[in-house]
Formats: sequence, structure tokens, C-alpha cells
Amino acid sequence: MSGIDYYFGIFMKSQILVVKSMVIAAIYTGLTIILGALSYGELQFRISDAMLLLPLLSGFGIETVLGLTLGGFLGNITSPFQPWDLIFGPLTNAIASALVFAISRKIKARTIFKHLLSTLAASLTIALLVGYVELHLIYELPVITVLYVFISEVVVIGVIGWTVIKSLERYMTR
Repeated sequence: MSGIDYYFGIFMKSQILVVKSMVIAAIYTGLTIILGALSYGELQFRISDAMLLLPLLSGFGIETVLGLTLGGFLGNITSPFQPWDLIFGPLTNAIASALVFAISRKIKARTIFKHLLSTLAASLTIALLVGYVELHLIYELPVITVLYVFISEVVVIGVIGWTVIKSLERYMTR
């Protein structure tokens, strides 16, 4: 392989990673904004959070974490909880998706345990940062808000996210 081929390969790979990140960010942002009323508040069903399980799929790596982080920022531009959602949204997505990414690399086999651990890690991250820090401490909503956020995230990530992941796995293995 010549030097030009080597550098061209690296360039193309980085281009693909950027495009994948942008597509993930665009889908996350679109879902969050279109389903606006469901996406914000103490009982939120942010359907876009189902995408937090994408790092479980083979072929999805760190670019997924970057896309979900950017999507968390862009999706919160229309949030009624400004400016804090612009800070906590991307931070929460970065941590939650990085945890799922780490779990996907540590547990190799496709198991229900891997799915449950990923769902709990992402849901707890969101419940603590959004539910407790942002909604309870900053906006002074009742502490029960943390539980509401956690339950809604378990439903979205655990049920909808799992369905999306299983569908994509079947599609990608064709």
C-alpha cells in the first residue's frame, strides 16, 4: 500500500465518522423537536433517547457518542428549560451514551444483561442529571421528579430503544 493510499484511507474513514455523527445528531434533534411536548418536563417521554442504545450495535462507535451529544444540544434549543437544558442535555447524552459504549465493549455477547445494564446506566444518568440536578435543584420541582424521569427513561430506552436495536440488528445482518 502506498503512502497516498494509506492517507486517503484515513481521510475517508474520518469522513464517514463525521457523516455518521451528523446523521445521528440530525435524527435525534428532529425527533426531540417534533415531539416537543413529550420531550421536556418532569414526566418526559423523549423518544429520541431510544437512540442512546445505538452504541450497542456493531459498526457504531465513538461517532455515536458524538452525534448523540450534539443532538442533545441542538434538540434542547427549543426547550422551555433554558439555559440549563443546553448545558445538561448534551452533558447527559455524552455520559449516558459513553456508558452504553463502554458496556458494549466490555460485554461482548449479545445478552439481555447487556441490554438491561445499558438501559439502567443511561436511565440513571438522565434521572440524576436532568431529574435531580436540573429539575429538582435548579427549578425546584419536587424530588419525586427524579423517579418520574427515571421511569419514563426506562420505558423509552428499555422498550422503544430495545425494539429499535433489535430491528436494526436484523436489518444490518441481511
